[in-house]
Amino acid sequence: MMVPMKVERSAWEFAPRRWISPPSSQLETPDPDRLKQHQLDQLRAEHPWMSRSVEVMQMGSWVAHEQSKAAPWSQASAALSGVTAVASAVWGVNKLARGQSGLDRVEGLGHLALAADYSMCSLQQLRPELDWTNSVATPSSYLAASCEVFLGCADLVRGLKEDDHPRQWTGMASIASGTALAVSTFVPGASGLAQAAVLMSMAVRQSLLGYDRKGAG
Repeated sequence: MMVPMKVERSAWEFAPRRWISPPSSQLETPDPDRLKQHQLDQLRAEHPWMSRSVEVMQMGSWVAHEQSKAAPWSQASAALSGVTAVASAVWGVNKLARGQSGLDRVEGLGHLALAADYSMCSLQQLRPELDWTNSVATPSSYLAASCEVFLGCADLVRGLKEDDHPRQWTGMASIASGTALAVSTFVPGASGLAQAAVLMSMAVRQSLLGYDRKGAG
């Protein structure tokens, strides 16, 4: 007797982000518990483990860049920012290439903006005498923050329409994260509070999504 092989989900795959659930995904059963599990599985599929790993790297690089101003920690921070820039760019390109919706492309654009920002962070740590890096980093930060707030609004609206509480909280966390990034860019002195807000919002998203044993995210 042949045993069916288990097909693992590719690390590059993700479910498309949409303003509303597609009609085919609606469950015929009125069972509320099954509906909630279905909504959570869908949310996890939109945020696979690779995307969430890149998010953790971005947060760590931001904190390291702000706290590591002297050698040798500045060089270590520059290396971390460089790796984060590459990871953000790779995932952003993946979202743009495989995306099936406008929201996927907005997310991809946001990651590319962060890739540019972290590239400048790396340069600032290695070559602090360069004065043009802020002219690239600042608009990149604003673009990334705008994309994050926009995606958060999309999740919040969909969560309210579909009575999907995890998606509502995920949306509010993204709005808070994007707003904090914009504020820290506009007011550099508020970066400490902004980092705390982003860290809390990231913790909310990660805890809500949890671990998907089926490999969806």
